[in-house]
Amino acid sequence: MIRAAILGGTGYGGMELLRLLLSHPEVEVAALTSRTEQGLVAERHPHLRGFTDLAFTIEDADARHRLARECDVVFFAKPHGVAAHEIPGVLDAEDAVKVIDLSGDHRLPDPGAYPVWYGYEHPHPGRLRDADYGLPECGQRDAIKASRLVANPGCHASATILALWPLARAGMIEGRVSVVSVTGSSGSGAKPKQGTHHPERFANFKAYRPLRHQHLPEIVLALGGDERVDFVPHSAPFARGIHITAFAPVGDADEDAIQRTYEEAYGDEPFIRAATGGAEVRATVGTNFVDLCVTPAEGLACVTLALDNLGKGMAGSAVQNMNLMFGLEETTGLDRPGAGL
Repeated sequence: MIRAAILGGTGYGGMELLRLLLSHPEVEVAALTSRTEQGLVAERHPHLRGFTDLAFTIEDADARHRLARECDVVFFAKPHGVAAHEIPGVLDAEDAVKVIDLSGDHRLPDPGAYPVWYGYEHPHPGRLRDADYGLPECGQRDAIKASRLVANPGCHASATILALWPLARAGMIEGRVSVVSVTGSSGSGAKPKQGTHHPERFANFKAYRPLRHQHLPEIVLALGGDERVDFVPHSAPFARGIHITAFAPVGDADEDAIQRTYEEAYGDEPFIRAATGGAEVRATVGTNFVDLCVTPAEGLACVTLALDNLGKGMAGSAVQNMNLMFGLEETTGLDRPGAGL
């Protein structure tokens, strides 16, 4: 059994990660840490009643290093800026331990990008070159298998990259790409904030951080670094899910060739499904699946894509990466349908 520790177990990402790992046939969850919570985990996360008798572990540097020595994998489900300080100590405490960072602290290889996009100086810039970007469907699978430190992608980034990567890989994009991304409220985290809590989002719809969202540089990087992407995220009045509509100029590319490009890229991918009637958020909630539909017409490829921001956009992707890092079948613990409603 793989012994796993989750550092930061009170947020939505840590909560969903625990839910997935508790039913994973090859994983034992050894610890779930918190700096604010005490007592039984099921009291904080009542949907897990009867599934775990874990209690929250109080965390400090000594506890992190002990868990590194006792566990095979450590998941960091912490806010941006925290993992960057703490991961080097975990990796140094035990040569065999593997780390998956769910925050944005290791997604960008250039340390100069962090003050611009995340608002802080990276405390360990030399560690950035040790991290591998964790989106298996887009050319990173072999690197993930050999990695000790995987940077889990951002939720908007996962959706946008998956929508456009086949076209970028084939060199079919001719000009600026426009992307409209719509996300549920869980993407803003568990702590209520002005503009993100329920009274602000209910029966409301608005754009935020247009053309300046922190996921934009990892999108551009994953697409090859040369593509121009105009990315505008929106907040919607539902809890879970992301829906992408991307418009990519493809010149005079044949419509059948565009469809074949996606079939060749994703035809064997276990978590990407063709949604011929159009991608819907509801069909992917609670799963690691991505639903994708491509509509080419008059020099444009319109791609709609849906995924669960807490599933394939976060915790599900982390479990998928863990499976690869430990030589397991990629779908282990993840091959399940959603609720549908």
